[in-house]
Amino acid sequence: MPRPSTPLLSRAQIATAALALIDEAGTFTLPGLAKALSVSPSSIYHHFPGGRESIVEAIRGLLAAEGIETEPGGRDWRRFVEDWSRAYREEFARHPRAVPLLTGQVVTDPETLAGYEAVARVLRDAGFRDETLLHAVTILDSFIIGSALDASAPLGVWADSPDPGSALGSAIRAARNEPARSSERSFEIGLRIILDGLGAIASAVRQDPIEGRPASAGRPPPTGPPGPAGAG
Repeated sequence: MPRPSTPLLSRAQIATAALALIDEAGTFTLPGLAKALSVSPSSIYHHFPGGRESIVEAIRGLLAAEGIETEPGGRDWRRFVEDWSRAYREEFARHPRAVPLLTGQVVTDPETLAGYEAVARVLRDAGFRDETLLHAVTILDSFIIGSALDASAPLGVWADSPDPGSALGSAIRAARNEPARSSERSFEIGLRIILDGLGAIASAVRQDPIEGRPASAGRPPPTGPPGPAGAG
């Protein structure tokens, strides 16, 4: 038989099919993926010699390509990180069952790394040093992934307390008034808190770039005669 004029498979088709299996069952196997595509496992290995791990990275690339930003485009660091975080959460929230697979291996997908590189650059430009920059990126990453999982969690995560004076119970009952927005509001509140904290760190570094903290923090008291009793 002559070779077909176009390939029967592509890397994108394989990754898309694997993601569909993950959305349905929480995982995928190479034989199961081959069956879903009506091909042999060897056909999949032809496109992904690295097997399962390389397919997971291709899935990561699919999600990143859907809207993960890689260029600040004139935005300041806070606006860019806000936009990046929202887009990242949105893509992960659409496929929560893929999250354990994606977080279980080293990120190598070029498009995803480009997004992280953009965040790292804007944070560095904002004043973060190498010693703290990776912590900042990790904090954002952990929060986004956790919030994406929360978006698919049951509304009633905590059992309502029969105690009418329970603070948690009162909060649970209030959240029931807007169930569709509960996870989104939690994300926005948390993101604002994190960005405020990162902004404070960046400001401290700008005040004292050598120590990376406000000029008055952690410094020995001035020498000289003591001041009045009770001062300071």
